[in-house]
Amino acid sequence: MDKNIQEEKNNNDKEEKENNNNKQKDKEKQNEIFPQNLKEEEKPKLPISKSQMKKLKKQEEWKKKMDEIKKHKKEKKKEKKRIKKEQKELEKKLNPKLKEEDELKTKTNLNTSFKTKKQLKEEFKQKCKNGVRVIIDCDFEHLMNERGNKSMVRQITDLYGINRSSSNPFRLILYGMGDKIKEGLKKTSYENWLGVEVYYKEQYTDFETFIKEILYKEDKRELKDIKNDIYYLTADSENNIENIDNNATYIIGGIVDRNKYKGLSLNKAKQLGINHGKFPIGEYLKLHSSQVLTTNHTFHILNEFSIKHDWKEAFTSIIPKRKQDNEEDEVEDEDKKE
Repeated sequence: MDKNIQEEKNNNDKEEKENNNNKQKDKEKQNEIFPQNLKEEEKPKLPISKSQMKKLKKQEEWKKKMDEIKKHKKEKKKEKKRIKKEQKELEKKLNPKLKEEDELKTKTNLNTSFKTKKQLKEEFKQKCKNGVRVIIDCDFEHLMNERGNKSMVRQITDLYGINRSSSNPFRLILYGMGDKIKEGLKKTSYENWLGVEVYYKEQYTDFETFIKEILYKEDKRELKDIKNDIYYLTADSENNIENIDNNATYIIGGIVDRNKYKGLSLNKAKQLGINHGKFPIGEYLKLHSSQVLTTNHTFHILNEFSIKHDWKEAFTSIIPKRKQDNEEDEVEDEDKKE
């Protein structure tokens, strides 16, 4: 009985060994047909030529060199940082005031960095609320073609971006907005713009009512006195705006007219019985063409001046270079005349 069991076991082992050998042979055949199935270590190593050997050696040397450079830069940066820190500590020891200022600065930065997005948004809205009132008069939609209205939409979007990133944002008001500009601005989600007040054409057809009910709601002065604080900005005016009054209201005409409607804004200002004025561009800059500026450029200049109080810098940095007269060219022309 034991003998039969042993024989059966031997037969099973023999059969299993044969099966394993057959599987190995099948695998080898398959690898011959599909060598990509082989693992990296199983792939046969092909002989490397001298040029390949040189190439590999160069690559290794380059990698080693780059690692050393990176390491050296890191150490140099670390050393520079250490020296700077030591110098700062020494300065603090010699001058105790610097230590106090540094601590105060660190404390301020920590307070600012921990402000939430909601807090920052609320701060911005409050700044706008307390800022100079600037109205974009959108009540000219009917005078513009489709191209003009599209351009106006782009300009309004642009000036909102200027106000949003400004350190001194204005209380921005879009007045008399019609359906075409409204439709164009929908793509920008203008309803969610921060610090912007929008009043549609159908809401306030009468500007005087708008002044009393919205702009100067809590002002108990008579309308004629309130109007003295309102300025319509127009290049056709003979009056120069020399400074910005924080208590005043400035209106910018929201129109792309391509010089079709000369004196449009000036006539409207006279009709409303409010002040009008222009930027003193001629006193600081010579222009190739007229002093008529786009709505967004007018807004940007006004905002820039409110921060830096420098008309020349505001004009030269914002008015397109193609409009500005080149002084060097002017000198060359005078030399030619002589």
